[in-house]
Amino acid sequence: MEGGTLYDAVRYDDPVSIDEVIRKTYIRGLDLIPGNLELMEFEHETPAAIQRGGAKAFFARVHDALDSVEANYDVVVIDCPPQLGFLTMSALSASSGVLVTVHPQMLDLMSMSQFLRMTADLLGVIRDAGANLRFDWLRFLPTRYKVGDAPQTEVIAFIRGLFGRSVLTNHMVESTAISDAGLTKQTLYEADKKDFTRQTFDRAIESMNAVNDEIAEIIQNTWGRNGKKA
Repeated sequence: MEGGTLYDAVRYDDPVSIDEVIRKTYIRGLDLIPGNLELMEFEHETPAAIQRGGAKAFFARVHDALDSVEANYDVVVIDCPPQLGFLTMSALSASSGVLVTVHPQMLDLMSMSQFLRMTADLLGVIRDAGANLRFDWLRFLPTRYKVGDAPQTEVIAFIRGLFGRSVLTNHMVESTAISDAGLTKQTLYEADKKDFTRQTFDRAIESMNAVNDEIAEIIQNTWGRNGKKA
């Protein structure tokens, strides 16, 4: 089978094994499951499937698709759009941890607050319907932080006041190095350091490494291991 996305593994009619849509990358140990606008078909088909009855609960479809390959991976990252669709609910039902990115602007914070309230209400509904919603951890990651921006620094302090230790200690800075790397379809780790000013690149990579190390530590502690480096 050529191509394929997550939709092919979670669709209601003749789904395929998730193995058929997993794509290897040139980074050892890192595989991808593609996604594109075809995923919207799941949003359109789910109401009809619920009305017909007999179809497996929509909130279990991502979990069940991934279940067959769970033993092959240490961590599965599901990148969800900021919308409360059926697929997002299914992804949350398959998750053991949740990382919420928040832009340190007051309007963005208010929007996130509304989004979380709506999410909590919807998760309560599908929990009552039988979904297994047990998160080992939930954290907030301040992102696109402009170094030296006083209002953003104040908002981050406000967020920490609200959520306490649920806010990551480190935050992801806004950097032209990250956006420029994306223009060439590369991550910052793949980009050529010579294409950026030294200060810009070093600041971005230090921020990214700090955030990634903190998340890795949370995951390892959840596994019952000491995530701190010797």
